Amino acid sequence: MSPQAAYTPQETPAVIRARKHLSGTRAKQLLRAAERDYNDPPPPPGLGECCGSSCDPCVQDLWREELAVWRERWGEAAQEDGEGSQDKRDQAAGEEATGKGKMPGSWEW
Repeated sequence: MSPQAAYTPQETPAVIRARKHLSGTRAKQLLRAAERDYNDPPPPPGLGECCGSSCDPCVQDLWREELAVWRERWGEAAQEDGEGSQDKRDQAAGEEATGKGKMPGSWEW
């Protein structure tokens, strides 16, 4: 038996705000993130999906928004220990904190 969500996907406050301020496509993406199961967080971007050129919005920022919507819907019932996803999040957080993230194939001068 799965735990109860704090909100339905359509009633999640972040999704409601997104409908007012974001494009229809982005609002649908956030709704899809909210529809995920309690033990199925949105997967982080893969290696090489971020180009590292400070795009606005960056795929990392979009992923963080989707993860926040998912967490908001499930609240305390959210389980983020998917297969390998925790390791990727830890690695990404460590690279951001130290500023040592490196784009695949880039040169060290």
